[in-house]
Amino acid sequence: MHFLFSKPSIIGKAGWVTQLVVDLGMRRKYIATQLIQMFKSHPLFDGVTAVGLVSTHPAACDALSKYVCQKIYSIDLNFCKEYAKSIVQSSPVNYVRTMKLRGSLFQDNVSSNAACCGFTDFYVDHAEPLQALTGYKNSGNWPLGELPEGHEFLTIHPVSPTPQ
Repeated sequence: MHFLFSKPSIIGKAGWVTQLVVDLGMRRKYIATQLIQMFKSHPLFDGVTAVGLVSTHPAACDALSKYVCQKIYSIDLNFCKEYAKSIVQSSPVNYVRTMKLRGSLFQDNVSSNAACCGFTDFYVDHAEPLQALTGYKNSGNWPLGELPEGHEFLTIHPVSPTPQ
């Protein structure tokens, strides 16, 4: 797992999960969720007001939503819609900073069923993530839509201050 901080944007300090990979044989054991939850107790995360992730895998998006005590199907995308542009532009990661925001959340007259993603020019085999996406869709409302080729799902969540 790899985590970076954005320079302060209009909402404050944002943290980015830039790599979140669990070995195929170890998935579905809440490893990613537990790793992300550990951020809450680390001093580097004091003052983080938003967390974000771009990923082709819906389970990574779900793990990040649990950081803010939500299930992926119940997240409020209004925060992402309102602040994604400024948070993304402040990212220290070049491919995040330069990605094009795509989907019905950011564009009018979208021809695909994408809702919240970024064009990162990242072309990989989507067989396993799309299989997982089918499971998420079958178990509830998947808010991020479809995943077009060359894109990654985008999820950004506000973070409540941790009690001292």
